[in-house]
Order: sequence, then C-alpha cells, then structure tokens
Amino acid sequence: MLLLTILFYSALALWTILMGILSFPFIFLPSKYIRFPAKLWIKGIFLLLKNICGVTHQVKGHKNLTNEPLIIVSKHQSAFETFALYYYLESSFFIHKKQLFFIPIFGQYLLKSNMVSIDRTGKAKTMRKMILDVKKKLDDGSTIIIFPEGTRKKPGEKADYKTGFVGIYNTTKRKLQPVALNSGLCWQKGLKIIKKGHIVIEFLPQIQIGLDKKEVLEKVENSIESATNKLLD
Repeated sequence: MLLLTILFYSALALWTILMGILSFPFIFLPSKYIRFPAKLWIKGIFLLLKNICGVTHQVKGHKNLTNEPLIIVSKHQSAFETFALYYYLESSFFIHKKQLFFIPIFGQYLLKSNMVSIDRTGKAKTMRKMILDVKKKLDDGSTIIIFPEGTRKKPGEKADYKTGFVGIYNTTKRKLQPVALNSGLCWQKGLKIIKKGHIVIEFLPQIQIGLDKKEVLEKVENSIESATNKLLD
C-alpha cells in the first residue's frame, strides 16, 4: 500500500501541473468558466484514487437536497470531501484564508474561482464583512460548504464543533444541510498510507431556519455524528 500511495501522490502532482498549464487560458475568461477545469481536475483525482489505490465512492441522500442555496455543514476526515462536495454541488464555494491568494499559480486560480476570503488576523469587523460576503453569494444562488470542526478528524475521534457557522446561519436565514461521511477510513490527514475501500458521502435531512444557537449546534452535531458513526460501522 505504501508504494501505491507514493505512486498516487506522484501522479497527482503531475496531473495538477498538467491541469495548471492547460487551464491557464481560463484565467482570462469570466469567473463562471473556471469551474469546468476545476471539476475536470477533481474527476482526475477520483480516477487516480480508484485505479491506483482502489478507493471508490458514492453519494447518498440526494432526496434530502433541495434546489435552493444552502449552508452545507459537513463532517471532515479527509481532503476527499473538499474535492467531492465542490464537484457534486453546483455553484458551491468555500471560505478560505486570504493568504492563499499569494501562492504562485494556485492563488491565481483560487482568486478567479470567486470564493470568499478572510484575513484571520482581523477582528470583529473582518468577520462581519465575511458574513456579508457569504450572504451576497447565497442571495445570488450559490451554496456554501463549511466544515464546522474546522480541521480534519480521525474516524471515531471526539467531535469538536465550533460555533462559527451559526453566525452565517442566523444572518443569511438559509437552511443547514448536514453531511456525514467515512472518508477517513481510506484517506486521512497528512501523507499517510491511502487504504483501499469505499467512501460514502451522505446528505442528511435539512435543519430549518430560526433555531437558537444552542439548539442548532446540538442538532448539527447529533445529526452528523450519529450518521457518521453508522457509516464507520
């Protein structure tokens, strides 16, 4: 498995460089076109995972999705769901650190993809601006993807849900769409061995607007953790 993992990361590096070169003309096109090469790049990652590491995946719970801008609140165990949720959810976006714009090449594509950036050294004023930027994008028809725990967790590790998404929930008045998954069984944080297996991403029943901070935090955590534990079993 170690050799296959090394082969995967080597192939991923080559694929990323190739797509970075081939996608360069999209830098000069309107932002809406950058999604095409981004999804092609992700499709390539899916194929590399399947053909080199034996990692397959499926998405469940489509019946719980509605055709409206949503706040996706997802369990986070791997880089996989970062790619997969962006791939399967049309007009979706993330919040990311402003400093990522300064990474050569990658930063230019990120800037073009029209995500919402935040300067984490800023204070309350920065947070208010970020929430207003998110609200505008939701009002324009986009869906935001948030990982409430803030970082990747190992399967079975104690949950640690942050309250940051609640401010967006209260301000934007949008439904929450919890997501459970088991990606950490195959691909964990860091350069660890990628294990053969089947990843499931499951969209759970939505959480309606109008709940208070404590109630919505409990509903999100209970929903995601319960469904994730079933997938891990």
